[in-house]
Amino acid sequence: MLQRVEKLSRFHSPTVSDWIIYFTAFVIVQIPAIINFYYNGGSGNPYTLFAQSLLQGDFVLPPMKLHGDLILFENNYYLPYPPLPSLILLPFVAVLGAAHVNTVAIATVMACISLYLIYNILVRLEIIQEHFNWLILGVFFGTGYWFAIFTSHHVYAFAHITSFLFQLLIINELLYKRRWWLIGVYIACTFLTRQFTIFYFFFAAGYMWYLYKYRRENITLRDFISLCATVAVGVSVYLLYNYLRFGNPLDTGYSHIVYIGVLKERVMQYGVFSPRYFLFNLYSVLIKGFNIQFEGNTLLNIKDMDLWGTSLLAASPFLIASIKADWPKTLKISAWVTIVAILLGQLFYHNNGFHQINTSRFALDFLPLLIVLTALGARHIPKWLFRGMIGYAVLLNLISFTIHFLYE
Repeated sequence: MLQRVEKLSRFHSPTVSDWIIYFTAFVIVQIPAIINFYYNGGSGNPYTLFAQSLLQGDFVLPPMKLHGDLILFENNYYLPYPPLPSLILLPFVAVLGAAHVNTVAIATVMACISLYLIYNILVRLEIIQEHFNWLILGVFFGTGYWFAIFTSHHVYAFAHITSFLFQLLIINELLYKRRWWLIGVYIACTFLTRQFTIFYFFFAAGYMWYLYKYRRENITLRDFISLCATVAVGVSVYLLYNYLRFGNPLDTGYSHIVYIGVLKERVMQYGVFSPRYFLFNLYSVLIKGFNIQFEGNTLLNIKDMDLWGTSLLAASPFLIASIKADWPKTLKISAWVTIVAILLGQLFYHNNGFHQINTSRFALDFLPLLIVLTALGARHIPKWLFRGMIGYAVLLNLISFTIHFLYE
């Protein structure tokens, strides 16, 4: 019995029955989040409502009580975000109705698939076995992924979970069968969920060049064209989506969003993108610490967690191992160029991810690639330190979630 438990805990050559146990355990852990869906207006998720509109042949959102953070254009409300998550929800909405689709439950299923993909990626990268369980623990419970899945009754978090899955599919396909047209499809899918992830094209192209130049694999011009063509189809879908809503393929609708609070003030003064946001966002993603808000005359009463989040390095310090990644130079450069390209776009955006608890959630747009680099660099970090940083990250999440849901 003890040997069985030890084998499971180490993710050592898991069998079908082992995966059933892993998935069951993961679902059990997420039960509070699945139940939380019903207490936080999950049935009003605009993705499900937009899926309902699509079933009725319309792009306009149906009437609802609240329209904050949605697009108001010519007296109609629209979804501001790319459409793929709604397309994924379409069959569920068609069968169950928009009000009865639990997006957290669906996100949990996608998370189980992501768990399986991460395991396969670690195997194909030939990561040492003793790091598997710690890396998996760190990814799912020591980063902003845990916050995203817990709050996937909201559009933002559900989009992150969806995009995360497609990013893993890109990496897994590059490491395995390398069907370039399919890699392009995955890039298109993550782009149609979170736009800045289009830069995964850089990593795919860099990987293709590495295989051709250094591994002498049979990479042809046809392969590159198939990659580009399927990505182009995804971009074309987005341009058509914009044109059908606003009459302009380049109008994403973000300038028409009904902003509230500080974000409204920012956009009114500086626009959706501006250099004025750079310093704040850079501080938020790389430096900002774990912050509990206190209130009262003595500032001794806990109010809540800081909803502007925590920086990537403060919340998930084990990711620092990424700078020690032991990978061919071409692949490392391609990975870091992709990460920096995604991050740069975010640094000029009016929002750093607010509302968010102990995370910089926009980092989920490149986290799978950063996890690959972290896994490759972990062997160069003392085991006690690497595991300690993961344990610390998980503990911070537990503390922050407890405070937020007790004092919110």
